[in-house]
Amino acid sequence: MAYLIIAIIAIGGLFYFFSNSKRSKVTPEGVVSKTQQPDTTKHDKDNPYHGLRSMALNITPDQLQLTLPDNQTKVYGVVMDWDLGKGIATLISFSTGDASMYLSTGGGMIGAGHHQNISNAAKAFVDKAQNYLDKTTKTETTPLPEKNSVRFYLLTNKGKFSAQENLEKFEDNSSTWVMLFEEGNKVISELRAFNEKQ
Repeated sequence: MAYLIIAIIAIGGLFYFFSNSKRSKVTPEGVVSKTQQPDTTKHDKDNPYHGLRSMALNITPDQLQLTLPDNQTKVYGVVMDWDLGKGIATLISFSTGDASMYLSTGGGMIGAGHHQNISNAAKAFVDKAQNYLDKTTKTETTPLPEKNSVRFYLLTNKGKFSAQENLEKFEDNSSTWVMLFEEGNKVISELRAFNEKQ
């Protein structure tokens, strides 16, 4: 419960930072509906959220200059979409240490993996995700999470795998996804800590 509160505060801080940053552009009318899929939500031409999210979900190991074994399913990236009520926060992490966060309301932080603390947290997030493959379902589609939910996409050399969890199960600690959720929150915390120094 405590980590969930901390994470919500951290993301709230990111929303505030990005909405007040000269480097970000906020377009309130671009807020994503909580239950629609990406191809049916309103796309604001000035809001790059959907394009950036799609690029992250479709990046290949070759593009990341990764060599992965052919005889096993290896996670090289995690996309965590979090419904925050007023929009979606999308956290991206790769085994290279690259990390980004996009907000459906506009703004975000791209390519923060060159900062050591962020890189370490991103790698740990992806490493932890490997243990969750058996709890996912292979998917060809990448819808946003439903209301009050978090959706995980595990990017592997054998395709995309997905699972969704209700936030209430994180609050009462009953979710089997708690430990992965915590690792994602560590990445978010590092992103926020870095932005506060800027």
